[in-house]
Amino acid sequence: MSIVKQILVLMVLSAVAYGGYAGYGHWKAGIAATSPDAGKQAGGKPAAGNRRRGGRQTSVETTKAEVRTLTRTVEAVGNTRAVRYVDIRSKADGTITEIRYTPGTRVAKGAVLFTLDDAIEKADLAQAEAELLKADLALKRGDKLSQSRITARASVDELQAAMSAAAAQVDRARSKLADRTILAPFAGTPGFHAVDAGARVTKDTVLTRLDDLSSVLLEFAVPEEYFAIARVGLHAEAKTAAYPDRVFDAKITQVDTRVDPVNRSFRVRAEIDNSDGALPSGMFMQLTLVLDSEAMVMVPEEAVTVAGPVTHVFVVADGKAEKHQVTTGVREPGFVQIVDGLSEGDEVIVRGNSKVRPGGAIKVVNAEIQGATQ
Repeated sequence: MSIVKQILVLMVLSAVAYGGYAGYGHWKAGIAATSPDAGKQAGGKPAAGNRRRGGRQTSVETTKAEVRTLTRTVEAVGNTRAVRYVDIRSKADGTITEIRYTPGTRVAKGAVLFTLDDAIEKADLAQAEAELLKADLALKRGDKLSQSRITARASVDELQAAMSAAAAQVDRARSKLADRTILAPFAGTPGFHAVDAGARVTKDTVLTRLDDLSSVLLEFAVPEEYFAIARVGLHAEAKTAAYPDRVFDAKITQVDTRVDPVNRSFRVRAEIDNSDGALPSGMFMQLTLVLDSEAMVMVPEEAVTVAGPVTHVFVVADGKAEKHQVTTGVREPGFVQIVDGLSEGDEVIVRGNSKVRPGGAIKVVNAEIQGATQ
């Protein structure tokens, strides 16, 4: 390296060293100016210039620690189903002769849904009733003869048994005739019919499905961590795309006693009043289950400062800043719970707290702004 280059390098190094030394001196002077003893003269009294600096106020914005009600919820999805439903089947083999309902129209309990051909059953009933009449006449005649001691009492007993058998045949024939008419077992809404008039059906043929939609049930899964909280009587808000502006109230009616070991959840059933018939069976719905509500002291997140393991806030008291160590809890957007260290109504600093020192004078800016606008 040439002598000129060596000289240039030495000059640069010297400049860097001088700049570092000057910066260090400036930093040290700033620290000394802000130290508690910096304003003291040799006799221990504060210097005049530093006395003016010690009374300086820090401008901050504050708010009150307030009690807010925090609601704990869990989201879920489910499909509606009728509170009661049944597949309508025929009790006998036969041919559909008539369909007596309109799909989607509510029917009363005992309403006729289908009828089967019944000519044979009517004939059987007529024959059974004739046999019953014959047995009744024979019994009456035998009873008179028995009273005249013309016929033995044993013969009358046989006639009585024959009459009872004939009566049983009548009951059986009537039952078979009744089976040719399919009735609604409860009030509800029948769906589309699976067969048409003239179709041949058997006892295993599903003719339609009857739903009781006065209420609908929603079954959904809840994570196991909420098992101790979920209980009968809680309410959920249910929504569906079919009614985007409507919220349905769903009341919890059943909580399963088992947790699924695969997805770590348990089943819950809720009931929705559907007296207006708005909800069909099988509709997809989104739910927000309200688990519990709790009133708690909360402050804005900006008021909380974390320094290592310690969490604190600055509270304004008598125009000065007080540093309060606090214990935080749950959070919601923009706010944090203060479990310990604050009370409702305490005035906490939310902006400017990075410039605040414990015991320092405070100037609340937002109070002045509010006063000027009133």
